[in-house]
Amino acid sequence: MSRRRDQPRGREPRSIADSLRTVTAGFGSRGRAIDLTRRWSDAVGDAIAAHARPDRLDAGRLIVVVDDPAWATEIRYHTSRILDALNAGTTAAKITELHLRVHPRG
Repeated sequence: MSRRRDQPRGREPRSIADSLRTVTAGFGSRGRAIDLTRRWSDAVGDAIAAHARPDRLDAGRLIVVVDDPAWATEIRYHTSRILDALNAGTTAAKITELHLRVHPRG
């Protein structure tokens, strides 16, 4: 019996359901990022939300864009409270870190 050329050695054919699970595995984190964007001002307060916004979520690390270094310092001071607020009431993987990037508004 000959093997098909396009089938890697040691791998059996996969079901469509397994293939779809693999393809959509990353969609959950994107959905969580959208939810975080909606809840951001509640978690950080209106003053911080006016100067900082979540950019993307990557393996528990939330990238936040801040318009001024002073606001980055303020967010660092409140990091544990912000993480607690963002993680509250969700069964999704927890956000463990805020990574701040300063990009002044032009």
